[in-house]
Amino acid sequence: MADLELTVLVLGIIETNTYILANKQTKEALLIDPADGADRIMDFLAEKDYHPAAIYLTHGHDDHFGAVNELKREFGLLTYIMKEEEEFVQSVNFNLSGLFGHPRVTEPEMFFVDGQKVRVLGTEMTAILTPGHTPGGACYYFPEEKLLFSGDTLFCESVGRSDFPGGNGEQLIRSVREKLMPLPDDVKVYPGHGPDTTIGYERRHNPYVRGSAI
Repeated sequence: MADLELTVLVLGIIETNTYILANKQTKEALLIDPADGADRIMDFLAEKDYHPAAIYLTHGHDDHFGAVNELKREFGLLTYIMKEEEEFVQSVNFNLSGLFGHPRVTEPEMFFVDGQKVRVLGTEMTAILTPGHTPGGACYYFPEEKLLFSGDTLFCESVGRSDFPGGNGEQLIRSVREKLMPLPDDVKVYPGHGPDTTIGYERRHNPYVRGSAI
């Protein structure tokens, strides 16, 4: 098990959780959904003497990638996303940046497939395809550390919206129930917005998991 340190920065007008996961020994860091405020992210990295290794996007909505292009230019980073999300993130209509009044795109260089396992930060990460909020929404699972970054798929006592372009409510519920609920109870869940939770808590209290809300 790697000695990891997790920091959350709440950034942007929609208060998106940007996660910085770092190996305390090597100082290598992973940036998950750098939503906005590239200067603030860079200041934090400098303060901690962290060296960013890559950017992981849980999905392609504008409020999750607002700082990506600037961070890529500064550090020469590669951006990873699910293959199913490639065209989505590059469309101002699908990524909602047009709706927010500042049309922009980002171009990921690397793509995960469902169930792919990779070594990063001295540990293993599994990419889980969880469509429904968007066609290629992903959750990033670190089984040894029991950490799950759920993007806008799973929230504390709720799930993501499915009424944006490319969303599908039934598919989203299946993703949560079939892909995430089989994980151990003590897995900590870090969503794209709002407080963290655990798989066990959501299994007991989330109405979408319990079947009382569809």
